[in-house]
Amino acid sequence: MHIISIRHGRFPQIRMLNHRFRENARHLMVTLDVEGYSPPVTRDFFSIYHSLTRVFPTLARHQCCEQWENTPLFLQETDGVSIKTVGEVADIAHLVEHVIVDLVVAVSSTRTCSGVTCGHRQPENRFDLFIECEDVRLGVFAANFAVHLIRRLFAKARISGRYAKVVEAARFFHGRPNGRDPQQTIISRLGYPPGLARMAANHLRVFGFFEDYDHEHD
Repeated sequence: MHIISIRHGRFPQIRMLNHRFRENARHLMVTLDVEGYSPPVTRDFFSIYHSLTRVFPTLARHQCCEQWENTPLFLQETDGVSIKTVGEVADIAHLVEHVIVDLVVAVSSTRTCSGVTCGHRQPENRFDLFIECEDVRLGVFAANFAVHLIRRLFAKARISGRYAKVVEAARFFHGRPNGRDPQQTIISRLGYPPGLARMAANHLRVFGFFEDYDHEHD
């Protein structure tokens, strides 16, 4: 699974796809190819979902797909799972969308955030994800981090609880100057031990949190 492109801006043509989208909101548009997902060789959607909720419990409280007049898919509800499914590879793209939403809310403390997953006809494993997000830097980080986590869970039973500390560090830096040495800032301001601070700072850097972007980003 990998990201083909990321754009940030206003996409008025998608407003009809989710009644929760706010007028004039900026969106992150993530074009994603889902590859390498093939149960039972890889872990199935529900195993991946439950592993994620152990580290990101707010994912289990998401509201999903209340109005889908514009989609031909038959969506299924499963007890204990907040995300509706179709039993196809689209479920993984949809899960990525929800993890991005969860990260945007967790880091920015915005009160609401909505998204939608749109599939391509060709290739069938390509999807466009649209997520409300005013901060392009946060959006790029959330998209890269979400794909990284889910890709790791294709083969692993669980992911480290230390990933929650990456989100905490992102929340600290959101809206603040990064400083010359984020790792040392994390140690002094958040009290992380050096190894954990290095891990958190490296993940923020690798996934684009410290980059500078224009609002319209490709």
